[in-house]
Amino acid sequence: MSSTGGIIAGLLAGCAIGVGLGVMYAPDKGEVTRKKVRTKAKEKMDELDVAFDKSVTKMRKKMDEFIVELEKKLEEFRKVEKEEEELV
Repeated sequence: MSSTGGIIAGLLAGCAIGVGLGVMYAPDKGEVTRKKVRTKAKEKMDELDVAFDKSVTKMRKKMDEFIVELEKKLEEFRKVEKEEEELV
């Protein structure tokens, strides 16, 4: 999960730097530049939303697999425990 957070932080930092450089070197009027910045910022936020959703989906899948594995282990443990009780 920390690597996902690092990726998102890196993307946000990259977006901020890109926007800053774009504004400084913009050949257009301020109004046009601001509109471009808003559009690009929205595009990047949409990309981040998609990446975040994919990460959450991936994490949920891994957690589901982990839970299934734990349930199997618990069932095996209960079975062994029951067998040991029957022997005593």
